[in-house]
Amino acid sequence: MSTLKVDNIQHTNGTDAIAIRSDGIITKNIIPMLKVGLSSAATISAGSGKVPFDSFNNSLVFDPEDNMSAFNTSTNTYTIPSGLGGLWFISCHVYSSSNNPNQIAVNVNGTREDAIGTDNGVSNMNQGAITKRFSAGDQIQMWVFNASQVIIQPNTFHTYWQMNFIG
Repeated sequence: MSTLKVDNIQHTNGTDAIAIRSDGIITKNIIPMLKVGLSSAATISAGSGKVPFDSFNNSLVFDPEDNMSAFNTSTNTYTIPSGLGGLWFISCHVYSSSNNPNQIAVNVNGTREDAIGTDNGVSNMNQGAITKRFSAGDQIQMWVFNASQVIIQPNTFHTYWQMNFIG
């Protein structure tokens, strides 16, 4: 048995990549992350529709971030960056001022996949989270499904989409 003793692991270009603290906790310098809000009210017709997340403004979302520059505010789409296929933690929250969103769903490459928030339309707020495996290049959007038209409102506390790369 052998032991490797290090404090830091660096990329060949000299950039610190991982640190190992004396208590054994491993830290990383950059963890790919997205946190985006909504810039203005969005009307989604009865049935379903994409939530047009598009804002990194601090007054519309707490701690906004897209540290991989992978989010397109025009298409409201996060594209999984090259080399970052794997597990991602996703959470999404929406607040409606009219009727109630029944469900939030993860849309991958144009196809509805996992429901992450389902409340059968009993509240004007819906939220959910999931850990999901993606491939590099997958295009991710958040959609709501609803019985009646809903108006999703910008709200720093209740309307945002967040994704964190787990590995």
